[in-house]
Amino acid sequence: MDSERRRERIARNESSFREINERLESGLRLIRHQQELHSFICECGDQDCSELISLTFDEYRTIRKDSRHFAVVPGHVFPDAERVIVQHERYEMIEKLGQAVEIVDALDERAPDGKGRRSGEPPE
Repeated sequence: MDSERRRERIARNESSFREINERLESGLRLIRHQQELHSFICECGDQDCSELISLTFDEYRTIRKDSRHFAVVPGHVFPDAERVIVQHERYEMIEKLGQAVEIVDALDERAPDGKGRRSGEPPE
């Protein structure tokens, strides 16, 4: 039971960081002269993490196509709740596993029905 609560807390922390990055991306798009890489906060499950990752808008959009996917600093993975699906020198894309999927799906603001989105599905 404690491990399930831990996985739920990790999923909720990651979803909170993702919400912040959503607002950040929206604000960055308003800047007239943009650079290629933008700073986003690490979306790992550690609520005390304050590290930044550099992503292009295309990389961020690719990660956000799926409710289960998050961008984290390399090594900021909780193997009992997620797995690395893309490794890059600047970031890792992780995928939530198990019951945590239901939590991140429900908290994904881009999927208002609470059912989440999957990369292979057509965008709304």
